Amino acid sequence: MTEKKKTGAGLIFSVITILVTAAGLFLYIQNCKTNYFLSIGVDQKIVICFGTSLILEILMVVFSLKMGAKPVFDIAPPVCGALTAYGVIQFIGSRIAAAASIMTFENNTQNMADLNGAIRAMIVCAVALICVIFTSFFKVVKE
Repeated sequence: MTEKKKTGAGLIFSVITILVTAAGLFLYIQNCKTNYFLSIGVDQKIVICFGTSLILEILMVVFSLKMGAKPVFDIAPPVCGALTAYGVIQFIGSRIAAAASIMTFENNTQNMADLNGAIRAMIVCAVALICVIFTSFFKVVKE
């Protein structure tokens, strides 16, 4: 019972952040396999940024629950935020020219479906960035 009292609101926000970041990474990879974006391929920088942020967030939660609130864990939220922000910027940047091309010259049903998937993935990745920023204001465990 005392363990439940020690966990803070940050644990809930961290779990939500982990789930949303994982969903964003999944949707990005799924969008890279659509017909229109298949030629662009999977950008390893985006996968590494989201994957590293996801792993770092999971490690922060696990070690915080195991060891308590230590000053060494204070570096994880800004690093996760920076990695997620870089991943979102790279992802949106890689899709802007394609979106303009689809909307003007290559407008057909299949391309619009691929673009809708990309827009959904961008929104989820942006929500992941907001969640990472919001989570950084809360501790996982209370002392």
